[in-house]
Amino acid sequence: MKLSPTTTATYVVVVTAAVVTAVVLGPVVWDVTASAGGDRQSVAVVTLRGGTTDANVAAVTQRLRQIRDNDSIGAVVLRVDSPGGPVDASEELYLAVNRTASEMPVVAYVEGTAASGGYFGISPADEIVVKPSSNVGSIGVIVQVPRSVIEDTARQQEQFVRSGPDKAQISLDSLRRDIETLQRAFVGTVMRHRGDELTLGRDDVANGRTYLGTRAVQNGFADRIGDIGVAIERAAALSPDIEDDQYDVVYADTQRPVQVLVLDGTVERVEGDVVYVDRPEDTPEQAFQQPVEYYAVWGVPAGNATDREVYVYD
Repeated sequence: MKLSPTTTATYVVVVTAAVVTAVVLGPVVWDVTASAGGDRQSVAVVTLRGGTTDANVAAVTQRLRQIRDNDSIGAVVLRVDSPGGPVDASEELYLAVNRTASEMPVVAYVEGTAASGGYFGISPADEIVVKPSSNVGSIGVIVQVPRSVIEDTARQQEQFVRSGPDKAQISLDSLRRDIETLQRAFVGTVMRHRGDELTLGRDDVANGRTYLGTRAVQNGFADRIGDIGVAIERAAALSPDIEDDQYDVVYADTQRPVQVLVLDGTVERVEGDVVYVDRPEDTPEQAFQQPVEYYAVWGVPAGNATDREVYVYD
């Protein structure tokens, strides 16, 4: 087990004058795709497309919460196409899916990719349905940290008076311990939920490989090949509240969250989702940033303007 540096480069546009960012989620919209049948139960389809970011996960967890409170829903299909993302948001997804699966059947349908944090989030599902071309797996953790945080530790110790010797101190040894802890938790969770189906040992699960759908079914990362229709049928079959084909299908709308920016400056121009702002000269610089970011993502996250180093757990 070691940490290996990986060279990355990127071009990043930063909106410097945004001081508050909020995610606004509208009320759930139920799109009924089968004729109403009175008191018939329904299978709800919730979609996650994109990374397991705070905004995407917040939208899905809200829909799952509303579904759990809806007595007319007998089962859930979680339609996923996600390469993963930050560890903390991936954990939020996992907790929401796990809680939902404790109350009703949940079937995950991998539309394209369920890798790393995306797979971690769906691991509590009762069944995982994939296409032959789906990408599944990539069990692993990455840490991203500015080089200066580690290289300039001695200088930083001279600059600041600290309340304790370990306050705001980061070292490769501490990063290694933390990332190994996260990795063990990630692998342990997959083994707990999928262990009875897996033909792979713990070490093989932890090696970070990604499998195409057919191979994933063979090794137990997934349960069967199929499309969204198969996933819906399986969810209905697993529900004790649904008899035969006497059910409706509803799609819980997870529209893209609206980003609300409170700006301390004059908007110069807007290009798509990027807002460019002229910042007043007397606006103080944002002096602090989150020094360490942990990812469960398929691939290596790009660096940014702070010259970050990426360390991969292997």
